[in-house]
Amino acid sequence: MISSIFEEQLTIELEKVLLRPITADDAEDLYEIFSDKQVMKYYDRLPLKSREEADDLAKMFMDGLADKTMIRWGIEEKAGGKLIGTCGFFCISEDDKKVEIGYELRRDRWGMGIMSEALGAIMKFIFTRTDINRVEAFVEVQNVASMRLLDKLGFVNEGTLRQYERCRNELIDVTIWSCLRSDGVY
Repeated sequence: MISSIFEEQLTIELEKVLLRPITADDAEDLYEIFSDKQVMKYYDRLPLKSREEADDLAKMFMDGLADKTMIRWGIEEKAGGKLIGTCGFFCISEDDKKVEIGYELRRDRWGMGIMSEALGAIMKFIFTRTDINRVEAFVEVQNVASMRLLDKLGFVNEGTLRQYERCRNELIDVTIWSCLRSDGVY
């Protein structure tokens, strides 16, 4: 059962970064990440406009963990302890044995292999510590970098969902990607 993992130690130490639960102290770093228009270009919310919105975002991540509706890890650089992104899963369906993943990273850390390392660890966590069978990701069709990352991580592009969601005041197409336990990648 997936609900049992919420009681476990959720900190994951990796080569480049530390994955750990978000705290209220992360609001300033969250503001730096989520207020960057380039980082938020393909995100399903508008860039943050104030530090108060970052406080609310941190609270949402913390509440999701407390309510057992999501796990969102902060991606913290080992050298310096700065939060440089987040990643995790939500839309948890115990019945269907599936979750959806989401992630973002500071622009000045793009292309360094950090998100590949972090998401690989999350996928391993999901498939070794839960009974989840399917991990999904929804990606805007223009977000080529994210699609390359998912492909590298063993996800399969299942197709395009036309005008699937409203984002930035318009209906947009998204691609749906999945990784199954039976794919044997993790």
